[in-house]
Amino acid sequence: MFFPRITTVVGVAMASLCLAVPAASADDDHDGGKLAVSKVKGSLSVMVLGSGGPMATASGRASAGYLIFTDGVPRVLMDVGGGTYQRLAESGATVPDLDIVLLSHLHIDHTGDLSPVIKTVYFHSRGAGTPRPASKPIRIWGPSSTNVTFPGSAVVQYPASADYVHAHYAMPGGVERYLKAFVPSISAGQFAYTATNLSPLTTDPVQTVLDEGGLVIKSIGVLHGPGPVSTVPALAFRVEYKGKSIVYSGDTSSKTGNMITISQGADLLIYDTAITDTMPDIVANPADAVFFALHTTPTRIGQVAVAAQPKKLVLSHLTPITEPRLDEVQQLIRNQGYYGKLSVARDLKVYNLDD
Repeated sequence: MFFPRITTVVGVAMASLCLAVPAASADDDHDGGKLAVSKVKGSLSVMVLGSGGPMATASGRASAGYLIFTDGVPRVLMDVGGGTYQRLAESGATVPDLDIVLLSHLHIDHTGDLSPVIKTVYFHSRGAGTPRPASKPIRIWGPSSTNVTFPGSAVVQYPASADYVHAHYAMPGGVERYLKAFVPSISAGQFAYTATNLSPLTTDPVQTVLDEGGLVIKSIGVLHGPGPVSTVPALAFRVEYKGKSIVYSGDTSSKTGNMITISQGADLLIYDTAITDTMPDIVANPADAVFFALHTTPTRIGQVAVAAQPKKLVLSHLTPITEPRLDEVQQLIRNQGYYGKLSVARDLKVYNLDD
């Protein structure tokens, strides 16, 4: 999560700057009316559904979300923040076969459009004439709770991901339990899901989440908050298919070596780029130091990239801090000695790993 102050002089200047940034709209990837989905090719691809953070800005970026295609078929969704539903619609992609959702953590800007996209999966299944049976559930993975409580309270700040998902869809108490009756009523099959917790502890090794039909998904716990046990249970993911690999940092300060571990030799590394080395200005606003415990500085991104050597580094989760300072961010990364390909994400950009 990232929410810069906009009541300070520094914040007002940042807000003004972000208004001058061209909108990262769907038109950026509709060359000559060409839908983003038409650019997907090869064995493994990722489409950016959301390259922004939690604060709505005039640049128009959706919050975090990435759609992964295997052999041209959309199968995996990594995070599903606010606005990703709209970007999915604009992309032209249909997702009747989408069956894997990976949640890096439970901040709203990474989960907000989960239910709209799940409902779309069933409407797309109906439209394709392939109603989904109960034997083909939507499978959701995310971090377990670290049981960190609110100060002076026994109440845990973050539930386990499975509890979060069940609170939406489970019978009898899920707030969106109506899907159990709604899906068959529109001839879309049977509504079914599974929810599985993964360890967010940074002391645990890389976990294999799935190994199925050549698709391998791995996760590792990363720090996203202060303390030796992160306040926010958080994961990074690695998706491998036919010799290609995509790594997604989620949100993290990268203050352990875990991002280096999971990113080794990746073809594509998508990185949390919410702050600079010096912004927010913690001299002017000391309380903003928390953001340096939540997110990764460009210098640290460069250090991780040098150690892991991904073929391409993609800067995403851009905020009003970083969006107007991308030249500075990229130079700080290069200053660490990373000379691989470097790209700035935009909504509906497609990366084909076979290219």
